[in-house]
Amino acid sequence: MCGLAGLIHYRDDAPVDPRALDEMGRIQRHRGPDDAGTWVSPDRRAGFSHQRLAIVDLSPSGHQPMLTSDGLFCIAYNGEIYNYPKLREELIRLGHPFLSTSDTEVILNGYREWGIEVLDRLRGMFAFALYDVERRETLLARDPMGIKPLYYSDDGQRVAFASEVQTLKQVVRDHEPDPEGVASFLSWGSIPAPRTLHRAIRALPPASWMRIGPDRMGEPQVYYHLEQDLGEPEPMGADQAAQWIREALLDSVSHHMIADVPVGAFLSGGVDSSALLGLMAEIHDGPICTTTLAMEVEDLDEAELAKQAARLYCSDHREIPMTIDLARERIPLALRSLDQPSIDGINTYLVAEATVAAGLKVAVSGVGGDELFGGYETFKVIPRIEEGHALLSRLPGGTAFARGAATMIRRLPRGPNLSRVARALASGLGTASAYFATRGLFFPHEVRGLLAPAVRDAAEATSPVAELETRVRLQDLSPDERISAIEMRQYLQCQLLRDADAMAMRHSLEVRTPLVDRDLLRALARVPAPLRQAGPAKKWLREAPRPAVPDDLWARKKQGFTLPFDHWLRAGGIDATLPDHPLLDRAGLLGVKRDFDKGQVSWSRLWALIVLREFLN
Repeated sequence: MCGLAGLIHYRDDAPVDPRALDEMGRIQRHRGPDDAGTWVSPDRRAGFSHQRLAIVDLSPSGHQPMLTSDGLFCIAYNGEIYNYPKLREELIRLGHPFLSTSDTEVILNGYREWGIEVLDRLRGMFAFALYDVERRETLLARDPMGIKPLYYSDDGQRVAFASEVQTLKQVVRDHEPDPEGVASFLSWGSIPAPRTLHRAIRALPPASWMRIGPDRMGEPQVYYHLEQDLGEPEPMGADQAAQWIREALLDSVSHHMIADVPVGAFLSGGVDSSALLGLMAEIHDGPICTTTLAMEVEDLDEAELAKQAARLYCSDHREIPMTIDLARERIPLALRSLDQPSIDGINTYLVAEATVAAGLKVAVSGVGGDELFGGYETFKVIPRIEEGHALLSRLPGGTAFARGAATMIRRLPRGPNLSRVARALASGLGTASAYFATRGLFFPHEVRGLLAPAVRDAAEATSPVAELETRVRLQDLSPDERISAIEMRQYLQCQLLRDADAMAMRHSLEVRTPLVDRDLLRALARVPAPLRQAGPAKKWLREAPRPAVPDDLWARKKQGFTLPFDHWLRAGGIDATLPDHPLLDRAGLLGVKRDFDKGQVSWSRLWALIVLREFLN
């Protein structure tokens, strides 16, 4: 796990400045404190910078940027390839020399052997830049599940790229915020690729690659659609499904344990982290190091449940005490670590900090379990919204009645629950509309009211439902798989994974996600969705380890690690000053604050404006 950056001069005749590469690396030092390097191509038109967090092949032979033995290919890479030993053996048989035991060199030689098709052979998380000296061509690529980020900026003369947006801001002349990026954040609480908060900076989408030639930059090309793996289940009964799921999970966990340093785990006491710990304990010879935060507030604390899981699976458990005041004090630092605005991620910052304090460089996270096994409330709520709209659409004037009722509710004194009813009524037909009504932050007309008059068209340009239907090919999926696909494409990829990377790497911690794995997805998609998503509490995931996750850890209300933001905002524990920026409408912002003070909307709306303040002001 590392940080990469680079400059490609494809029309600018000026040579790459090594000092600029050094500065880009310095800004990303937290992503890889173990080693650093820069490389400039023989024609001085391309240059890479790399910060290394050494996890596989800790020797100097794992140094990056890394070149092939003949110097014709160079790579700067961030991630882990879990099937690299098998690929390495195959490439050796094909005659490729190796100078290291790193997964990095496997990508280099794999590209030389298979070209762009190497991307389909890599099992893991990755973002990399690879330069072909003879073709004078650069390849940028991201992993199929979107775990590792990669951002770029093209001014028509050169391309700059990096693992973080804040790094690119140091070399990109145009720092202006993008109204469409702001509108997108207000819609979702995060910014889906390819947009970022900045007009001149773009995110390479998940499962995409792009080439930069000697005189032009190509468009991103998608090489994998998760929908293609979610559409062909096989007939099977419960016993067969249980065995199939267990074997697929064990396979994924065993691959994610490959490292030359200890691999630990976040442990919350919930189903996902407990089940993964149980599976890790079956595979690993020796206790797994686990960490959890112990909160002083009983309603927020899961430390006792985590202890139960630790005892059951014999982990080397570290409990790090965290006071509510200390958590609140860490919020400004956490916000600055986000890299891009998000209403989530504070919890990951705190847990990652504690995990590094426990001596770990790698930790396994249970993110992805809810998407695969139907753990979110959206799996129950969205079908009900869709059924209601389908019924109304069959009645004369039913759709117009729903919209009118939603408008009437908004004018009444209300609380968050009644507001959610209004959102459901106002949503249109279809899974994407119902999903946005459930997961979205501000509706398009509300986003328009928060933007300054001169940029209000950005609300229409970023239609969240239309863009979601473009990102997720719902027509290729059965109704049973659509919510899983949308949750993966939106909440998982655009928010959870992005936030986890930014927050963990701020502390130089590699986070691995065995439940976010293309091979696992392909295997589990063969189990019919209603069976795979059977409850209660993600039944097949919690029963996969031996012994199974005990009842005490799942027969309770789903909680997760949360902080009392609503209380803090109402009591003045967090600075709730609204943003002051030309892109935003002051009256609209004050309206959100007023609705929050009246208890009519969720705290997340006001929190989103506070987060935006940190990035715009």
